[in-house]
Amino acid sequence: MFFKIANLFTWWNGQTIGTFLYTKFFGVFVGCDEYGNTYFTTTDGKKRWVNYKGDCNASSISPIWHSWLHKTTNNIPSSKEDVEINKRENLNFNQMNPKKTYNPKNFEKQSLYNDYIPWKP
Repeated sequence: MFFKIANLFTWWNGQTIGTFLYTKFFGVFVGCDEYGNTYFTTTDGKKRWVNYKGDCNASSISPIWHSWLHKTTNNIPSSKEDVEINKRENLNFNQMNPKKTYNPKNFEKQSLYNDYIPWKP
């Protein structure tokens, strides 16, 4: 695989030459997610890592693969699990109403500390 000169020294554009060599010699391919990121582990299973597709952005990892990377689970995720969880956890942020915000019970009441007097210039 041909690398650009920038990949020798930078990590945010993709894997560096060191990561490429380590993956080539010691990495065992585990899987790929819906974003195109590829996941690897060593033969003994002590290290796990991800090679991002494009920019290195940790938010592009699904929760299932995140738990596998951090050794919360040893089950290798399948693409069917990713689709099922994404359907189940489909958050619609457009339904939030910013005009109706949460206020604690004592928000409109007096302060808890009655001896406080705000400074006025």
